[in-house]
Amino acid sequence: MPVITLLSPKGGVGKTTTALLLATELAAQAADVILIDADPNFPLSKWAALGGKPDNIEVIEEIDEETIIDTITEARKRAKFVIVDLEGRASGRVTNALLVSNLALIPMQGSALDSNEAARAFKNVRQVSKHREKPLKFAAVLAKTQASDRLWPRELKQIIAGLEQAGIPVIKTALADRGAFRALFSFGGTLATLKNSEVGSLTTARANAAAFTLDVLTLLNEKASA
Repeated sequence: MPVITLLSPKGGVGKTTTALLLATELAAQAADVILIDADPNFPLSKWAALGGKPDNIEVIEEIDEETIIDTITEARKRAKFVIVDLEGRASGRVTNALLVSNLALIPMQGSALDSNEAARAFKNVRQVSKHREKPLKFAAVLAKTQASDRLWPRELKQIIAGLEQAGIPVIKTALADRGAFRALFSFGGTLATLKNSEVGSLTTARANAAAFTLDVLTLLNEKASA
């Protein structure tokens, strides 16, 4: 079953939020999902402890670089999708996870600092890809953006152009900076279980997450076809 790994050397770019949105959207489509929480702070485990976790999502903590391949291999036998939330810095755990992944996603925001830090992650992914039987599919995820691309600053648009020139795919749907996304880590559950009394703009947040998930699935299917 597909393994989707998220990594970023820079904190606060929306890596864990992206992993959680992807997992909950896939679970809403009746897919069994295993989230491997390999971030030393275990944010996904903390989300699960809040209550409201769908029954078809399992969260596993993993901090051992020696066993993460076995953890992922076992998880893919039991779930339709495995999503791995990694720490950002280069490490044996990151390398081992990428070796058995189908897709690596690198979330980033629209600043030169984010772009420079993301470049390290892409370099790491490409290096690992050389040591695999098949190349590792990867893409950038634009996270915490303004809701409308018409409002995106010139700097972000230049970064996107630079990524494309460097041969780095960018997931078409950006994940906007939305209160509903942040609220998941306060209230638990999913976008479907949040209430309008708890957070605003739920309809647009749900549509944003659904469109993003469709783009990821399309990218995975393209890999399968290739």
